Amino acid sequence: MIPTPSDQQQALYRPAFAHNCLLLIVRAHRALETRSLSAAEEPEITGLLVKRARDLAETEDAEPWLEHLEILDDPPQNDIPERLGKARPRIDIEFVRTGRGKRPRFHVEAKRLYRSDSVGEYFGSKGLEMFLNGTYASQWPSAGMLGYVQSKNAMSWIEGLGKGFSSRTRTLSPCSDQPELKSAGWAEEGLGEVQESCHNRTPAELGKIDVYHLLLEFV
Repeated sequence: MIPTPSDQQQALYRPAFAHNCLLLIVRAHRALETRSLSAAEEPEITGLLVKRARDLAETEDAEPWLEHLEILDDPPQNDIPERLGKARPRIDIEFVRTGRGKRPRFHVEAKRLYRSDSVGEYFGSKGLEMFLNGTYASQWPSAGMLGYVQSKNAMSWIEGLGKGFSSRTRTLSPCSDQPELKSAGWAEEGLGEVQESCHNRTPAELGKIDVYHLLLEFV
């Protein structure tokens, strides 16, 4: 299939859009008293991150790219027609690029990393798999996963996620040309450890999705 102009534009702007959204999360994380959240539940941490991100985006000296960025906490999604009203699934964080026409969105799901089964939850049916079956981000070619590190450290969990990914190729359906987690290649402002994965979605007409993985320490 020959890409349409909109497909070409998405291929160009999506990595930069994902980068900026995750950069804002990193900055929001730095503004928190992280150790006080070492036992906090995911919604509490996510709510604080979104609040700090909004504060940063609304400062007088905010960078120009923040001017048209809206950050939503736990918004309902409408990707599944048969799930209406309160039955709609809710993504943890949604970034919206405001402007005319269809507004680009970047969806982020968050999971705590604090016990032996956390890797399974991160990749499981209420984690990463939600992007692979079209529950979240079905209209978009990329999304994000946050890991809230509440035991050990980020580097040890990066290693654990790498092993967990390799052992779940059947359920995670990695792209043939990218069968493992790899570095996203971002070097600045706390993004150096961001990992990237590529997946085939079901149904197949949803196409592939790139997922960026960012771990934040709360220890």
